[in-house]
Amino acid sequence: MPNVFQPDFRLSRARSAPQTPAAPEASITKADTQDYFTEVADDYRAWSPSYNMHFGFWRLGLNPLRREGMLVEMNRAVGRALKLDEPRPVRERAQRRCVVDLGCGAGATARTLVGDDPSLYAVTVTNVAVQNSIAVRLDARAGVADRMAHIEADYTRTGLPTAQADGAWAVESACYASGTAKADFVREAARLLKPGARLAVVDGFLLRPKPGRTAGWLHRLWADSWAVPTLAVQGDFVAALRDNGFEDIEVRSLRWRVAPSALHIPVLATRFALAELWKARGRLGPWRRKHIVASYCALVLGLFWRDFDYCMVTARRSG
Repeated sequence: MPNVFQPDFRLSRARSAPQTPAAPEASITKADTQDYFTEVADDYRAWSPSYNMHFGFWRLGLNPLRREGMLVEMNRAVGRALKLDEPRPVRERAQRRCVVDLGCGAGATARTLVGDDPSLYAVTVTNVAVQNSIAVRLDARAGVADRMAHIEADYTRTGLPTAQADGAWAVESACYASGTAKADFVREAARLLKPGARLAVVDGFLLRPKPGRTAGWLHRLWADSWAVPTLAVQGDFVAALRDNGFEDIEVRSLRWRVAPSALHIPVLATRFALAELWKARGRLGPWRRKHIVASYCALVLGLFWRDFDYCMVTARRSG
């Protein structure tokens, strides 16, 4: 791994701005999020043997009944959004390109992109130790361990050097930052990226600050069950990008792209719940129970089109 991305936690303590206070309605803490992901770490294998901890991206040519192919395609959609194949300045052409996964889970997106491009190196950031343990094992199996580095850190204060990343992304992880603008997340992403480099965020978004009564209740139930403080409000998030030096901001709805994989939830979640309840004799841990509830909520929440959308937001760090 290039030395430029060896983590030095002393760097970020001085350079990272204070974190944005949590949204008033949020009761979820960072400790809750860590506890959730630690307790349900193995459960995600039922969704994806490769630990793709997100929805899939369907396109023509992909079988909507084969979930794993759609999940991997979402990783590649993120790679395309970063536009890493664009011409680079002459002085940078011989340099290795490094990308950062902010809130990586077990590193599946980075593993796909590094596997597809032998010139790429990836650093993944999570504050959940067990996820890094899973990632290291899967890296070795995929033959990319020499081009992956996993650090355990808060992705709003990573400790990585400033302006050294050729691209960064967050797939269903930016929602775990605080506030409806996710300003602390955006600020750190801006700090890490080189001028001209791109950020891609794939996530659910609230379309208005105060959703309808039913949608608001459902969002709160879903968020509490998946240990999310609150989804970002789309307009607030875009404003935070502008405030932190991003331009060429594009918001693309993926509602129909993710629908085929979302439709796998009812059968999978029901089968998983019954099997796990049987094995545990009805005594699942609290976060494992909530994880099952959230799975159903995610599907229903997507029906409230006026209040919620699933989007890819891309932006370029200004020069």
